[in-house]
Amino acid sequence: MSDTRSELAPETPIELSVIVPCLNEELNIPELVERILGVFREGSLAGELILVDDGSTDGTKTTIEALSTAHPGLVVGCFHPQNRGITAAWRTGAAAARGKLVSIIDADLQYQPEDLLRLRRELYEHSVDVVQGWRSAVGRRRDRRYHLSRGLNYLLNKTFGMSLQDSKSGFVMCAREVFQDLLTYKGSYFYWQSFILVAAHAKGYSYKEVETLFEQRRQGVSFLDGHEVGAVARSFYDLGKAVWEYRVDRIPADIATQYLRRHPVVDRSPERDPVTAARWRAYLAAFNHTHWMITRDVEHYYETLRKTQWLTPEQTRELQDEKLRRLLRHCYRNVPYYRARMQELKLRPEDIHGQEDLHKLPFLTKADIRRHLYFDIMSENHDKSQVLKITTSGSTGEPFVCYADRAQLEFRWAATLRAQEWTGYRFGDPTVRLWHQTIGMTRWQAARERADAILSNRTFIPIFELSDDNLSGTIERIAGVQPVLMDGYAEALDFLARYVKNVKSTGEVAARPRAIMSSAQTLPLPSRRLIEEAFGCKVFDKYGSREFSGIAYECDAHEGHHVVAEGYIVEVLRDGRPAKPGEIGEVVITDLNNFCMPFVRYRIGDLAEAMDPAVPCPCGRGAPRVGRIEGRVQSIIRGTDGRYLPGTFFAHYLKEFDYAIKRFQVVQEERDAITFRVVKGGRFSQQVLDEVLATFRHYLGERMRIAVEFEDDIALIRTGKHLASVSRLNVDFQRAAPAVILPPGQDGAAG
Repeated sequence: MSDTRSELAPETPIELSVIVPCLNEELNIPELVERILGVFREGSLAGELILVDDGSTDGTKTTIEALSTAHPGLVVGCFHPQNRGITAAWRTGAAAARGKLVSIIDADLQYQPEDLLRLRRELYEHSVDVVQGWRSAVGRRRDRRYHLSRGLNYLLNKTFGMSLQDSKSGFVMCAREVFQDLLTYKGSYFYWQSFILVAAHAKGYSYKEVETLFEQRRQGVSFLDGHEVGAVARSFYDLGKAVWEYRVDRIPADIATQYLRRHPVVDRSPERDPVTAARWRAYLAAFNHTHWMITRDVEHYYETLRKTQWLTPEQTRELQDEKLRRLLRHCYRNVPYYRARMQELKLRPEDIHGQEDLHKLPFLTKADIRRHLYFDIMSENHDKSQVLKITTSGSTGEPFVCYADRAQLEFRWAATLRAQEWTGYRFGDPTVRLWHQTIGMTRWQAARERADAILSNRTFIPIFELSDDNLSGTIERIAGVQPVLMDGYAEALDFLARYVKNVKSTGEVAARPRAIMSSAQTLPLPSRRLIEEAFGCKVFDKYGSREFSGIAYECDAHEGHHVVAEGYIVEVLRDGRPAKPGEIGEVVITDLNNFCMPFVRYRIGDLAEAMDPAVPCPCGRGAPRVGRIEGRVQSIIRGTDGRYLPGTFFAHYLKEFDYAIKRFQVVQEERDAITFRVVKGGRFSQQVLDEVLATFRHYLGERMRIAVEFEDDIALIRTGKHLASVSRLNVDFQRAAPAVILPPGQDGAAG
């Protein structure tokens, strides 16, 4: 940039906007402008200086107008007819700012404008969210105001659990959206500007202090001069307000909530009736006692998600990009794996402005995670007591370990409840869940799971104990519940639907939920039609995985799966480029919420159909969509004595044996016999194998013949996954007892 530059073209991308509140500062502003423009030249950065006249009574307004005329595009004037205070001036400046970064500095030249370059350097080099310049004691007058300031700093540190040198310094630099977020407070304060770092701390932003030189005011008068005693009294009042807002009434650090404060939407979700609302409050009151790891903070995420679903597609993408930028700053600062990968590519977090830049980042694979899991892929600054180990083999047949933090788990829970409501379900309605029983749970966890089911009016149907002898009873039990919603594995729903169709000829089957939510495996169109015809209701498909839980869900329009966009960015790639609408491509996922072990551009191993983002969904929700999903095949293994076992069983059970079984596949080609193909893990033993085979026989029957074949590897299928279970038998129900039926003409739907 030339030193002779006197103006900035309107189309020039602005890197830094410097916001300066001005109250009767006509003698200071000319030098301030000269020095800040000099900083822009010295730092070779595109910047703008926003001077906000806050109701001055001297010549400040005229001076600002003259400087704006002299430096078009570089100096911007904003004007308040009456004095509204520093925070209002910051808000006005933030609204006018075009810069990617924002800095605030006083107009009185007590802070040195040249330190703007130091703040910028620290922000980038340390990849923190906020940098604050703290006022050095060098040359600073130790008068009454100094000691009052130190006393307030001590109180703020002790009250809010911080250790800042100068918590109330007004010399700060951060991303523009971060600054706008910090300014979204609820209370009415005299001097909120004293709490800007308190807000950053409470909202979960990372911050760093930089010592800066501070000079005494040479021209003009501070608004505090002569009013110190009154200012102290007001500050104590403000402190009480801040304690309530940032400690007592504190909400989880959630960017989406702050985004909604800046971009409010009309919540079009159905309102709860009084009875449902009362049940919901009672349920939440007991929530911490019926769950492990997650807390009733789920209510916050749920209420936020009910609103963010109505953001426009453009707003949804803007929210995702803001979350992405914060995630990458965290990764670069606290996760050595990502820092090393980005440094290899000569990338820094500020090089990724949004999803359009994601292609610059490398992919993450399961092999990468396995190789770096206990070395450098977990965050170095996370409280490990707030982290949950997740083990899965899913559809791969290869055990896999990852970790999720409490905030992400709470977000998942809330996103699931929101998606269930898309089916017509409301909290407290009777539901049926085809579940995995207690495999992988401790007794304590299983007890809490059952207590939660009672409080939420959910009935569990053990899906790993199906047989010819109990299928009729299973359908009868579902009919007795009269569920509004039934959810379960696609393969289990398909299996029950085949049974229902087989015995339906003499009348209507009584098991008639209003909606079904399918998950875990691919739901081909013939399977969907079979389930809908058998149970007389629509199927809402869910796409998820153990790493992320629900990734995308169908709404009542049934035109693709809405990505849980507040939590994930889903790319569908074909030969490395974004797939065109209608094309099948590889699914790549970036988790925007899991900070303890970030997943950035994770190749999950599934294929999906791309959909046109320019075509809105009829439901009015702004989240992007993906079409049909490929990669997780349904299978039912037939045991002896008329038993049936969904293939999902093997993934659930064997995930805890990752130390001994590296990869597996279960194949059935004839009745009463399966082949168990195993790639041995490092701690494989005959004892482990005997335990596994005994469990197989417990569920499949003691007469089940099991051939064990040890392999060096198991071939991948088209999606890049290992097919964990394969059955080549056709299921029939010749020995099945009659299902519960109603006489023709009667309706078995829930009332």
